[in-house]
Amino acid sequence: MHDNADKKRININSEKLNKLVIKITSITVQILLIIGLIMVLIYTVTQTIESFQIGLVEVTAIILENSLLIIVFLEVYLSVVDFFHGKGRSVIYVMDATLSFILREIIIGILTGAINDVDLLAMSGAIGIIASGRFLLTNKNFIRRKTNKEKRRK
Repeated sequence: MHDNADKKRININSEKLNKLVIKITSITVQILLIIGLIMVLIYTVTQTIESFQIGLVEVTAIILENSLLIIVFLEVYLSVVDFFHGKGRSVIYVMDATLSFILREIIIGILTGAINDVDLLAMSGAIGIIASGRFLLTNKNFIRRKTNKEKRRK
């Protein structure tokens, strides 16, 4: 009988330890992402100020490029937050971040002229596949919710 009580205490202590480790990891990753986001914002501002000397086209390219990078950071941050809170949307945020990143690379490639037709076609194919997967995931959840509502009404 005494052994069962010890086992329960050990299980409770290991659960508390697991939750503490997850909490510390979550906070650490979130802080690192926030630091990265702040650094990108600072970089964007400094690059924008410096590019005014070159011309407005360069300013536009820098703002667009870094704005899209900020979106990627935000999508990853949302994914991390959802992941550590145990919600199921984290995959969708990762897909959104991937889409944002690929679109960013396409725009940068077009603005700099460093992208060829084959690369553009490959990136477009990747966007199509990821967007289709995201559509299927979100529709699956929408259909499931709609079906559950209909079941409750009956």
